Amino acid sequence: MKVLLTIFLKFLSFLPFKFQMFLGGLIGRFLFIVLKKRKNVAKCNLQKCFPHFNENEIHKISKKNFIRLGQAIFEITNSYFQSDNKFKKKIKNISKFKAKIALIKDSKNLLLIPHTSNIDFVARLPSLFMEVNGMQKSAKNKLWDEVMTEGRKKFVKDLFLPNEARKLLKALNKGEAVLYAPDQDYGKNSIFVDFFKHKAYTVVFPSTLVKRTKCKVFLLTAAKTQDGYLADLIELNLKGKNIEDDLRAINSAIEDFALENISEYFWIHRRFKNRPEGERNFYPDEALSERWL
Repeated sequence: MKVLLTIFLKFLSFLPFKFQMFLGGLIGRFLFIVLKKRKNVAKCNLQKCFPHFNENEIHKISKKNFIRLGQAIFEITNSYFQSDNKFKKKIKNISKFKAKIALIKDSKNLLLIPHTSNIDFVARLPSLFMEVNGMQKSAKNKLWDEVMTEGRKKFVKDLFLPNEARKLLKALNKGEAVLYAPDQDYGKNSIFVDFFKHKAYTVVFPSTLVKRTKCKVFLLTAAKTQDGYLADLIELNLKGKNIEDDLRAINSAIEDFALENISEYFWIHRRFKNRPEGERNFYPDEALSERWL
């Protein structure tokens, strides 16, 4: 089964980019209809993070968010199976991005990636010009976990699980770069920090890494354009002295990206699932289920 899925995904990566985005758009529109619980999560997130938006605006952004989710299927296959040269052609500011990577290439760096639908596409970007490591949470579906892990190992040196934090720490101390996604509600080793004026359970790990390794921290992003992407690398001022200050800087930077690229952010994620003691649920009961349908 894994072989068949891999062959199919590889086939998708050979399709012309414009056709990929067209098909992805159709898939996204279908998902917008059938994934009702996740649509409710996205709308709830958007309504509370952007209270000035009216119902029609929320509907349009939610729909576009699902279209990007459908297109991400092809972006993931591209990140796993396309050659470096073909992959680079999609980055419209590739020379500028390469110059930014050159400035940090030989120092220990923590590259933070916001959760977008095409997070694997973004994760591959620095590997075009430097060696990187990554950390991933295992997928619940074993088949997809195997395919995802094999795909990611094509562009990272080492891939660590959450229980292998010491190995990641060792890689940083050796002067290597590490990819990490800091903006999910991981449910532990986190504190409540503002995100779009709401308390969000935010993992303390990045601040701990800065304190212990003195690494530099950057936000790594790729904004979708009409015919490709604009990659960016922004240094964040994390000092490793005050955890809340560090996490506030991270959340603020992700906010800025989401504000400029609102349909790119992963609004279907229950970012505000955990609440401070005594505070009511952020989401309606029907949106709290682990099921997507």
